Amino acid sequence: MSSMKKPFLRRIAIGAAVLFACVLILLIRMPVSALNWILPKDVSLVQASGSIWDGKASAVGWQGVVLQQNLNWQFDAKAVLAGTLAWQLRGEAQGAASQARAVLGWRGIALENVDVTVPLEGVFRAIPQVANWGLGGRAQLRSTRLSKQVGDSAELVLDPIFSQLVPALMPLTALRVQFYVIDGGTKWQVTPAGASAIAVTGQGELQWQGAAHGTINLKPEENVRQQLAPLLLQVPATSEGYQIKF
Repeated sequence: MSSMKKPFLRRIAIGAAVLFACVLILLIRMPVSALNWILPKDVSLVQASGSIWDGKASAVGWQGVVLQQNLNWQFDAKAVLAGTLAWQLRGEAQGAASQARAVLGWRGIALENVDVTVPLEGVFRAIPQVANWGLGGRAQLRSTRLSKQVGDSAELVLDPIFSQLVPALMPLTALRVQFYVIDGGTKWQVTPAGASAIAVTGQGELQWQGAAHGTINLKPEENVRQQLAPLLLQVPATSEGYQIKF
């Protein structure tokens, strides 16, 4: 009986080895188009080439807004020794270099060593409350580690922010947003990042399974209130300035 089992077990072992080799080859040669199964529906890669392990794209967009250009990614084979999969990401926006390390491990997906510059014109157009303000500018996102894990944090500096409706006021404002990950979402807090025509403060929360909500306070300098009238006509006034709630 045992002599009959040996050829059978040997065939199973050979079959399993062949199957493993086929799967490994498939993974190694997996085209970059496979990223479409992983990325959120709102995120798109333009003119992507290569594989999921080593590739590039002329641009990456969110809801039709270009966030990064000349994006490239490279698999970090050494990370496998630590039980994770990792890629080094590099791109650029408005002439500034961006980088981050994407890590996939037992705790989920995370971004490490994040230093990313993002153009703001398209982003502001996608926000209903300020879509008609003609806003633009640049933002820089920095984080040691950013994920959905409680305790992670990030800093987003928007400097400068300008408006095509009041080009004489430059910058219109500059602000800093701190993000703190909590259970089920993240808290955010806005503070001024320097001298500007409008001081912006605020706070709120963003739920992973829902929309953001909070309050943003706008306090314009007295000597420029008249110039800012085209922007603030639709914003509810308060005793100290203006306020946007959502």
